[in-house]
Amino acid sequence: MPAEANGGVLEADVVVVGAGLAGLVAARQLEGAGMSVAVLEARDRVGGRLLNEPIGDGKVVEVGGQWVGPTQKRMLALAKTVGVETFPTFSDGENVIEWGGELRRYRGTIPALGRAALLDVAQAQRKIDRLARRIPPEAPWQARGAARLDAVTFWSWMRRNLYTRGGRELIRLAVEAVWAAEPEDLSLLHVLFYTRSGGGFDMLLDTEGGAQQDRFVGGSQVVAERVAAELSGPVVLGAPVRRLSQSGESVRVEADGGASVSARRAIVALAPALCGRIAYDPPLPGLREQLTQRMPNGAVVKCMALYDEPFWRAAGLSGQATSERGPVKLTFDNSPPDGRPGVLLGFLEGRQARRLGAVGADERR
Repeated sequence: MPAEANGGVLEADVVVVGAGLAGLVAARQLEGAGMSVAVLEARDRVGGRLLNEPIGDGKVVEVGGQWVGPTQKRMLALAKTVGVETFPTFSDGENVIEWGGELRRYRGTIPALGRAALLDVAQAQRKIDRLARRIPPEAPWQARGAARLDAVTFWSWMRRNLYTRGGRELIRLAVEAVWAAEPEDLSLLHVLFYTRSGGGFDMLLDTEGGAQQDRFVGGSQVVAERVAAELSGPVVLGAPVRRLSQSGESVRVEADGGASVSARRAIVALAPALCGRIAYDPPLPGLREQLTQRMPNGAVVKCMALYDEPFWRAAGLSGQATSERGPVKLTFDNSPPDGRPGVLLGFLEGRQARRLGAVGADERR
């Protein structure tokens, strides 16, 4: 159960650092195996990158992760177990693309931008999927030629395997949408691993039948909140961990606010970049430290516009749009299940997110 940090030493079989989904599910499984668990969370809430934002009348939008697709079976099973239902992302009607200074309507995942570009994208996707099938998702570093694949950026691969400007721009838009990064920021191995894990390149992009197919009733953060509420051990909020020390068969985790946990084992369920902010005694191995330093997060800003109703639906539009120019390059209909109010969600990703994230809120608007 969530509680505020108030000092004192807790004792448990295992201490989990981080109350995002990974940390909460780890705690849930450990308790299911009969172990005592204490969870320490830096924020004043659970959910990590899942965060609901109220918009009135008991309704919310998600300013963090929000979608779930048919290949994400563990997440769907978890939501069902804690009683959180899903509803389909609105996708009826035509999509819009801003291309070459013009607005065009289209249906499906890939806009019709000419036969050459479509054929180029199709052949590139086939190559990506074929290469991805060689990658073991549980251990991508063991794939044949993994070192070579990891030494190549996805942009370098695109330059050699896409032959039209339209094809390259469409795949770039897809990469920014899925990874919140530029193709030159990603290794080919990582793209192939992610594609294999997600069930194919198309699956990562699609709404109906794909990774953006469904949303959670009440917002995605509800899943994390319900998992936390079912834990019998403490979930201590407002307790950023600063130090983790190991001695013999025990570990001690110390956090701000005087919170401290003594346990037999520790699980650090944080993004790699955040793991590096903890002082370890004894220090982590050098290779592990370097890995932490070389795994930055993507960059994404979600922007939402609220209207009395989703006016685009009456115009035969789905609310989904893409733009080669930006700064918003991707939009979705993000309205609540009953369609009121109308919510249009726009993404700033990669370079655009970094650029506009550095300016004030008024200028960003």
